[in-house]
Amino acid sequence: MALPSRFIPTTSRGWLRTLALSCSLLLSGCTGGGLPAVVYLAGGTNSDQTIDAELLAEYSGRLRLLEKGFRQINRNTQFQFSLYPEDRIEATIRVRSKSGLGPDLLFVNGDTALRLMRKSLVKPFPATAAQLNLFNPEELKRLRAPNGQLAGLPVLMQAQLACFNRKVLPKAPSTLNELLANSAQGKPSALSVDLYNLFWTAGSLGAIPAINKALLRQPISPQDRSDIQRWLAWLQNASNQQGITFYGTQQAIEAEFVSGRVAWIPCRSTSLPRLRRRLGQALGVSALPDGRYGQASPVNRLRVLALGTSSSAMGHQRALAFSKYAVNPLVQRELSMGSQTVLPANRFVKVPTSSSTVLAAMVQAGQQGSQINEMVAMLHSNDPRIHTNEHLITQLVFGEITPSEATNRMIDVLQSTPAPPR
Repeated sequence: MALPSRFIPTTSRGWLRTLALSCSLLLSGCTGGGLPAVVYLAGGTNSDQTIDAELLAEYSGRLRLLEKGFRQINRNTQFQFSLYPEDRIEATIRVRSKSGLGPDLLFVNGDTALRLMRKSLVKPFPATAAQLNLFNPEELKRLRAPNGQLAGLPVLMQAQLACFNRKVLPKAPSTLNELLANSAQGKPSALSVDLYNLFWTAGSLGAIPAINKALLRQPISPQDRSDIQRWLAWLQNASNQQGITFYGTQQAIEAEFVSGRVAWIPCRSTSLPRLRRRLGQALGVSALPDGRYGQASPVNRLRVLALGTSSSAMGHQRALAFSKYAVNPLVQRELSMGSQTVLPANRFVKVPTSSSTVLAAMVQAGQQGSQINEMVAMLHSNDPRIHTNEHLITQLVFGEITPSEATNRMIDVLQSTPAPPR
């Protein structure tokens, strides 16, 4: 059913008008006979994104690419699209589902799909063996509940990259040592205490295997403890550098970057259009810097299609058909090449990199991030241990605790049983 405006989260009348005009729209007319089958799709935004006219245009543009091709096969189909912050989407979907107004499909992060499936707000996805074979098994683990049910079908991957200002940094640092050296030479950098945006440094410092052992509650050897402490000591040392500043959120980092006050930041591939509009040709993009002890370990976000619980039989079938279409190799390639902001989830789709430094950086980020899939499957973004360790990192970078103290406390937190989800 249509999604009434009274259920749409908003902070101002202007935002609501923009949403009504740009999002909750029928993306195209129907030329087939009979009444059109309408598929209602709810999109979720990350916590480091602000819903505004630019973001609405990006999301609706990406959906238009999918919708245009799908209607060539299913002409009598229309799409209606709404956009919500993922940290508030649960309450919205709950109200709508109770009224029979819930979406047929949700396009959200994998962690969000898992949380909603646990709350019975999305259905387990009935992926076929052929569909499952399209994806990296380690990435599918990130989308499975303990009982093995799949929360959604992977469609895209949002890569974590490095963004830099070419006017200040002609070449991006490829190692952590280069990053520190640039910052010491008056080319400032910014990092976030948001742990999911900071975990990339754990791979560069060789701490990922030890973190995995702690999450698995395996015995921690002196070497494991040393590996984690080396990582945390680097973070504290970086904070002590005059040219590196830690911020609380990704939004704050990007604001400093576009203002010109910092020359280098970690960034999400989906932020590139917005940053490019601000910086133009000055925007440089690269993979995150590796370290002496290993490759960077970016947490690349999986975006999935999840099934709503209040669909009609026809709506459910169209949702499944659209999901199948979205992971077709030709569609996946077009989405990646057309936007140059996402990677295909289909592992058999090869992205050409010779003509685009951005695509090359994204592919490298995908390779770097493969080492952290096991950790992400055990430590989802909504796990309370994430929040506890973010507080720990904040204390560390401000010098309130030593790397040794932080190591012991982090291991204890990782080995603890997470509180039941609310």
